[in-house]
Order: sequence, then C-alpha cells, then structure tokens
Amino acid sequence: MRRALVAVVALLGLTAGIVVVGVVGDLVGRDDAPEGLALRYFSALEASDLRGALDQIVPEARAGAEPFVRNALGNRYLVTGVAAEYASFAEMLGGASRDARSLTVFVDITQADGTRWQAGPRVALDRRGGQWYLARPPLMPEGPGVIRRDDGTPA
Repeated sequence: MRRALVAVVALLGLTAGIVVVGVVGDLVGRDDAPEGLALRYFSALEASDLRGALDQIVPEARAGAEPFVRNALGNRYLVTGVAAEYASFAEMLGGASRDARSLTVFVDITQADGTRWQAGPRVALDRRGGQWYLARPPLMPEGPGVIRRDDGTPA
C-alpha cells in the first residue's frame, strides 16, 4: 500500500512538473510567436497605418502589395482567431524546421460603407533574423484570376 502511495505521489509530482514547464515555455515564447504578426497587421490596417501594415510583409513583396493594402486601410477588423501551422512531430524528427509554416486568420471585416463580411485567409510565413513576416497580405487574392498591371503587380 505504501509503495502504491509513493508511486502515485511521484506521478503527480512528475505531472505537475510537466505542466509548469509547459506554462513557463508558453509565457517565454509568446513574444516570439507568429500569431501576434496577424494582430499587428490588422491593427495597422484599421488605424490607416500603411507603413505599419506593410512592415509586417516580407520586404520583397511590399511594393506589389501596397495598392491592395492602401485600399484596405480604414476598415474595421476584428480578429476572432489565429491558427499557426507547424510541422508534425514526425517531420521535425526528420529535420523539418520547428518554425511555423503559415497562419490562418479568422477575421470579421466591416468596410467603411458598412458592408460586413468574414474571412479566414491562410498565408505563408517567413522568419528572418528572428523576425516574422507575412509572405503577402492575408486577404490579397493570388493566382491566375488576379488582375495585374503591366508591371506584373496586382491591380
């Protein structure tokens, strides 16, 4: 009976230790988490801060994204959720990066004219020098159906 009690107490102690390590790891890693990137981007859009929004996008995509971002300024954006995609544990064992691959942002949009809609765009991430960037603006269309200017940038 005494041995069983010692085993139960040891398992409870181990479980508590794992929980504490997880909580501390979460708190320490929050400043480095990519989820804040989406919040900063949509906050800048809502505040009509063109530079602040563009700063969240990879530098080489900013010029092509500027017309789209400029058009999105001043609307209301309520981010209701952010999901980061990471490599699976098996992929990490095979050498895949532990960094997030993409974000899916769930957002309620109210345009300046009062039109309301919802979206859940998925956008690739890029981490450079310890800083996270969006590969493109989250709501910006991509692909063959996108209208482009003569210089190749989206209209």
